[in-house]
Amino acid sequence: VGIIDHGRLVAEGTPEALKRAVGEDVIVAEVDGDPGLARGAVTAIDGIDTVEVHGGELTISVHDGAAALSPVAVALAGCGVGVRSLTMRTPTLDDVFLSLTGGHLEAGEAPPVEVGA
Repeated sequence: VGIIDHGRLVAEGTPEALKRAVGEDVIVAEVDGDPGLARGAVTAIDGIDTVEVHGGELTISVHDGAAALSPVAVALAGCGVGVRSLTMRTPTLDDVFLSLTGGHLEAGEAPPVEVGA
């Protein structure tokens, strides 16, 4: 896959490699209970990079979201907070495009599409 910005090739690689280069996986946990307590429990997990609290929601940045999902669920259950939802988001090709081009689309431009090699 190639990413082109204003006629210039700015990145090229497999979709997986481009996505890894852009950023980390994000786990979002909606909790019932003390979000500060939940944050402390999740921060103690190996591999967790950052944990942000927004109301009753934790946004957890991690290199390998699939591997961290179960430990996050166990930590939240262990600290006594209820979990309403637990979801994981990995970078998309749209994220790659927006990151590499300064985060904008010109009027009338379509977002990038993946083309098979």
